[in-house]
Amino acid sequence: MATAELFAELHKAIELPIHLHSHATAGTAEMCQLKAIENGCRHIDTCISSFSSGASHPPTESMVAALVGTEYDTQLDLKELQNIGFYFREVRKKYHQFESDMTGLDTRVQVYQVPGGMISNLYTQLREQGVLNHIEDVLNEIPRVREDLGYPPLVTPSSQIVGAQAVVNVLTGERYKSIGNEVKLYLQGRYGHAPGKINSVVRQQAIGNEDVIEVRPADLLDDEMDNLRIDIGELASSEEDILIFAMFPDIGREFLQHRADGTLVPEPLEPIEVSGESSAKKPTEFNVTLHGETHHIQITGTGHHTQQERPFYMTVDGVPEEILIETLSELEGDEGARVGSKRPKASKPGDVSTTMPGTVIDILVEVGATVEAGDPVLVTEAMKMETEIQAPIAGTVAAIHVSKGDSVNPDETLIEILGNL
Repeated sequence: MATAELFAELHKAIELPIHLHSHATAGTAEMCQLKAIENGCRHIDTCISSFSSGASHPPTESMVAALVGTEYDTQLDLKELQNIGFYFREVRKKYHQFESDMTGLDTRVQVYQVPGGMISNLYTQLREQGVLNHIEDVLNEIPRVREDLGYPPLVTPSSQIVGAQAVVNVLTGERYKSIGNEVKLYLQGRYGHAPGKINSVVRQQAIGNEDVIEVRPADLLDDEMDNLRIDIGELASSEEDILIFAMFPDIGREFLQHRADGTLVPEPLEPIEVSGESSAKKPTEFNVTLHGETHHIQITGTGHHTQQERPFYMTVDGVPEEILIETLSELEGDEGARVGSKRPKASKPGDVSTTMPGTVIDILVEVGATVEAGDPVLVTEAMKMETEIQAPIAGTVAAIHVSKGDSVNPDETLIEILGNL
């Protein structure tokens, strides 16, 4: 009934058409949409049945059928919608290997307060970071972080801010031992006023005695568009060009310059080596264990390369399948057998390491620099969030084992600091 009450009051208060966007993770979205429609909602988001429900939206066909014969009848052809659904059901089968374990019905969302669009993205990012085994702990931590931050809405970008901090809290084993830069900006008021009360202890830990912005943050900005327009000059022929330059200063300027010079052409592709043998043996039949289930795989053949990908044909538990492999990076010969961390393992008090796999985006110190405990020495990016890595002790920077753009993993020594004697 909360949806009915909310939309009834919204309908009274505003004259604009009301739009409801909802994921179906909790299993209540269809009921919420129906109640919203009955109380003034005029637009709902749905998805064709073969890609609907769970972390997606309610099925289009179901909502259309529910409204037939009412004053809200959509007049959409159910038979045509079903044909579309059947077509995409076959399409979906080709991509089943990309299915997330978190895309189905999960009533725990009512407890974790994690919306469908966030939970599937969080699952994918944790898997890519190699820490998926902590998913339950992270889901439990998210409501706690959200409460500490004054209940920001779990939509982009605040959902990323909350989710990334929850992951860091879990992986470090200590809440707010490391605080992301975006969390600090949020606690300074750079994202506007929090809907609820912010935990004063967390705020103090994150930003110390720095001033908190009490006004609309955008009011403090200079008129950037005028400056950008002057800076890019005649290379920009539209407002869109200026926005390209604003978002991507270096690449954007280069793109606009090439366009103006008439030299904007695709980069030449490197020759694709169709065949090549390595001394390492390659399995053609094997078992794969995933999430506790074992599957028998047999490679039956490969197709021809395109510019980006190559098809592989195999049977999975006796069922023929086709997968497309897109090569993102390659190793020469048997190099893969030798790949491992070339950085020393973090073991000494002055070894600087990260709690999460990520990418180095800035190095804030040089060899020979003097630092105090807690001084920022590195900035890394993980899960689309930047985090400052701090010096664990006071001392002198003895060695730096990373460069900008490097991928890093936990337990690696990124910077060595020799303590003061």
